[in-house]
Amino acid sequence: MDKPWLALVLALAACSSPSQPPPEPDAGPIGGCKLAYLGDPSAEPSMEVIALGPGGELQPISEGSSISLIFPPQGGRVVFAGVRVTNVDPCAVRVAGALRDLTTKQVRLDTRIINLEPTDDGYGRSAPTDISTFSNIAACPNQWAEDDLFDKPYELTVTLTDRDGKKITKIMTVTPRCDEPGYEAECLCMCAGDYVLGMQCDPDAGPLDPDLDAGADVNSSDASGGSP
Repeated sequence: MDKPWLALVLALAACSSPSQPPPEPDAGPIGGCKLAYLGDPSAEPSMEVIALGPGGELQPISEGSSISLIFPPQGGRVVFAGVRVTNVDPCAVRVAGALRDLTTKQVRLDTRIINLEPTDDGYGRSAPTDISTFSNIAACPNQWAEDDLFDKPYELTVTLTDRDGKKITKIMTVTPRCDEPGYEAECLCMCAGDYVLGMQCDPDAGPLDPDLDAGADVNSSDASGGSP
């Protein structure tokens, strides 16, 4: 025998039962951030651009600076452009970096959402031990710039926006360098202006011998062409 009243009782019980507690907030590095405000909330943000150097050290970057092209885990070469900033909320800031060819205006960019690492002077920064806190601007293999990606001037733009909407941008001319020890030759190959996708770049190759490059006889043992 059907008991419609039983279904009604069960439905009412379900409605009157206490609601489930909301899920815990994300305990990850972004959602669980509880870092104190950096500097003065009423002041405009103040920012310096920093980058990872060839030995993994932090380097201040300003107008005219050299900036290293670094071998990242994903391959190729990137510019690790970061920030050192105050008067912002350090949690879940957006850091965007862009490298622009001054001739063609072509751009390569990368955007990250990060938590800044507080320092003792009231600033926060991209963490030198965590490359994910830097904008990883993929520069090479060079499929976009008209000239070599090294030893030539390029425009670097770095913008930070905190979760309250505070925003600051720095634009400067920098010179990328293939200066990471042990990786220079491969960098010079894949970052060259005449690089073609698929070209093999020997990581152990040295610079070309100017005589060989000019077409000299590789079997000749001396300038007179005498036999060994």
